[in-house]
Amino acid sequence: MDVTAKIARFVTETKYDKIPAQAIETAKAAILDCLGVALAGSKEEDAKICAQIARQENAKQEATVFGQGVKTSSQQAAFANGTAAHAMDFDHSFTLMGQPTAPIIPAVFSLGDSVGPSRQQVLQAYTVGYEVTAKLAYSLRDSKHDGWHAPSTLGCFGASAACAKLLGLNTVQTQMALGITASMAGGIVGNFGTMTKPLHVGLGARNGVLAAKLAQSGFTANAQAIESGFGLYKVLHPTATVHAEPIEELGRSYALLSDGIRVKPYPCGGLTHQAIDSVLEFKTKHGITADNVESIQVDVTKHTFERIVFRVPQNGIQGKFCMNYLLARAIIDGKIGLHIFTDEAVKDAQVLKLGERVQMRLDPDLKAGSPGGRPCRVTIRLKNGQTHSCQAEYAKGGPENPMTRDELKAKFMECARETVSPVAAERISDSIQRLETLENIRPMCELLEG
Repeated sequence: MDVTAKIARFVTETKYDKIPAQAIETAKAAILDCLGVALAGSKEEDAKICAQIARQENAKQEATVFGQGVKTSSQQAAFANGTAAHAMDFDHSFTLMGQPTAPIIPAVFSLGDSVGPSRQQVLQAYTVGYEVTAKLAYSLRDSKHDGWHAPSTLGCFGASAACAKLLGLNTVQTQMALGITASMAGGIVGNFGTMTKPLHVGLGARNGVLAAKLAQSGFTANAQAIESGFGLYKVLHPTATVHAEPIEELGRSYALLSDGIRVKPYPCGGLTHQAIDSVLEFKTKHGITADNVESIQVDVTKHTFERIVFRVPQNGIQGKFCMNYLLARAIIDGKIGLHIFTDEAVKDAQVLKLGERVQMRLDPDLKAGSPGGRPCRVTIRLKNGQTHSCQAEYAKGGPENPMTRDELKAKFMECARETVSPVAAERISDSIQRLETLENIRPMCELLEG
């Protein structure tokens, strides 16, 4: 399997006019979603810390740090912007392995701000990066992940491929960039519920920029670093069967068409979203309040049970991965808002009291019906003896239950207005819709600076 070489050829040979038009439209939706979430995420403490470290470097001011009012080097901007993009856990996901595309857009915009790509180049670079990430994910579709966080371990390859495309690297240079990236892939699930989870994405974005720049300068790596005996596949996924077909499909099929993106309507761990959807639906249909809830039982798969690990959140970040807190909030607030994940908010006595009546249980018989399925079963028992129960496979926001264009725009505007003016947010949104016609992205990056 010449995986690294095949990916490199796909990156260098892909032309904008060969990319399906609908794939381009999905790419625009992905960029809109990611930039909006990153603008809101730039106000989170972890993103502020990363931006401050970037500021302290006093590097060449060539790339925008989203929402921070400063510029720095393309590598440091990618580092800070990537962290911001995942800081709220509000970024869109893929069919497999969480949000493995999250590092790509921060890397493309940070490097793009410094090199000034024109018109179709940004969309072309993002599409290439997305497809590389998606095909790598599918090549490992039988992997149990073994504790690795895919937005870093696989997403960095998408960022590297996208940056190689922006810089116009040839096939050999792109192979080197991918080989370099293989030695920088990392990120463990053990750090979920801490600032280090979004750091994984920041590092993935930065590593993509760095790998492409090193390769451009003649830096070398193993030309088979993904598939070799001690390469990425064997070292990070030693027991997994590797499927060659997805890599062979590069350029023949597009995951932007077949899978699309799964946009999050709630700023928290995606494995909780089916349960949140169900509870909000029950609340609307039956007028459920905290006072009439006897208990809420949520049966989940092993994958969810091992990642949504907090039962009583001790801080805001843990609240994003606490089923008890999220479902109690859904009942009490009727929504999952942007501002319920502060250290103060998760200590709300009324919410914690209701959270005690929520139980998440592992059900080994729950199995996904398709790669994008994340089944759960929610049962609400009321004090009057009534019971409401449903099993959900897909959360709102994916191809099976998509958000409308207006809902996507509303999410972007809500997030962007955390950092920039409504007028600036509208101009950014308009620029993304016309991205293939822009002379370059620097005017948009000025708006993103805040």
